[in-house]
Amino acid sequence: MVDMKSVVLLLFSLVGTGALASDIYTFKNSDGDTMLSNRQPDEKKFTEIKKIKIDNSAYEDWRYSCSKDKFNGQKSCSLHKAYSNIVVSIFDGRYSVYVGRNHFPRTQSAIKIDNNVPIYGYEGSSNIPQKVIEQMKKGKVAYTRYKEWPYEYNQDGEADLTGFTEKYNEMLEEYKKL
Repeated sequence: MVDMKSVVLLLFSLVGTGALASDIYTFKNSDGDTMLSNRQPDEKKFTEIKKIKIDNSAYEDWRYSCSKDKFNGQKSCSLHKAYSNIVVSIFDGRYSVYVGRNHFPRTQSAIKIDNNVPIYGYEGSSNIPQKVIEQMKKGKVAYTRYKEWPYEYNQDGEADLTGFTEKYNEMLEEYKKL
């Protein structure tokens, strides 16, 4: 019998590593041991018990988190999408758009929304974040470019902007409540 607690733990570990497949198969071998796999084994000695369909679309949506500093009262919220190189934040009333991570020192970064002109920044931080945010609210795709340490070559990314505007507005409402 399949221990569902083990299945749930495996699924969460796959989500955490970004290796989540669309299907998980449970099998029994000739000894009666249960195995989990994201693909069907080629060997005939396994019998399939169950195929579990995984919907990971919610994990790939835009998500935000907000907090208020208990000592000085400063408020902050950040919005990001899994597997993207973009973070949109508001910190103590100031907006920011951040592209990439672990930047090569003193390098330029850029974000380009749809067919608009690229907007450049320095080590991931946009020089004009509110312009970027306005374009993201109207756009379909955000393209990013930055240079990651220790290599000095371009790291390009792409993020679907579906749902961005709604989550951005939710984040702003949450920020006001803090």
